[in-house]
Amino acid sequence: MFRYLEMIGVFAKNSMQNEAAYRVNLLTNILLTIVQVSSSIAGLLVIYTHTQTIRGWTFSQTLALLGVFIFTNGLTHTFIAPNLNEFAEGIRKGTLDFTLVKPANSQFLASFQRVNIWGTADVLVGLGLVVYAVTSGFGEGVGLLQVLAFLGAVLCGTVIIYSLWIGPATVAFWTVKIDNITSILQAFYNMGRFPVQAYPAWLQRLLTFVVPVAFVTTVPVQALSSQSTPLLLLASAAVAAVMLWLSTRLWKLGLSQYTSASS
Repeated sequence: MFRYLEMIGVFAKNSMQNEAAYRVNLLTNILLTIVQVSSSIAGLLVIYTHTQTIRGWTFSQTLALLGVFIFTNGLTHTFIAPNLNEFAEGIRKGTLDFTLVKPANSQFLASFQRVNIWGTADVLVGLGLVVYAVTSGFGEGVGLLQVLAFLGAVLCGTVIIYSLWIGPATVAFWTVKIDNITSILQAFYNMGRFPVQAYPAWLQRLLTFVVPVAFVTTVPVQALSSQSTPLLLLASAAVAAVMLWLSTRLWKLGLSQYTSASS
């Protein structure tokens, strides 16, 4: 595991060196993040001027959830999104061969070899929102146990969102083009900016059992505010493990269908 973390560090360092010549991109991404976050917070403020809670969720809890959403979305744009299009292009052009011959896990390399270093702006802003929401509105109810449960749930949510993206991306082994699939997935993921309880019952089930966005954003904040149960946290870990296993199986199945450019 430490070897793979070290490799991610190398990828990030290389990306930083490549992007150093375009520092204006950092300012652009920060400004864009500020605009997007400000508009999201403004929307929440408008909603909460008419009600104290949304299905039991206070403003501070929903703000923390928005922070988790921005954080995980930032991780996606930093590590996963930059590689998806390149992955599909690699299959179409046959350049995926260069990844497959390297002495490391091919799924890992295809997922993380490019890093969008400017995407870390979303990661930092998301973390900042969570910290602000907790310190300003959660009161004295957040202790070490809640923080540990939150971190565990965020870790599981990160694995789930990775699997949600990389699983459908393997469809490129058969269809090459994956734009429509990723657009649909992003639309579902955007629903994670609100508590899953705010949606109708049928959509709650969809976002929990079919496209489990609820485990990515809602469950971590429930853990932080002592609204979750050990069973729910175990379910989150189980969903993460199953989805990671499924994404790995899909990857191996796709590789078995891949025709090398050198064949």
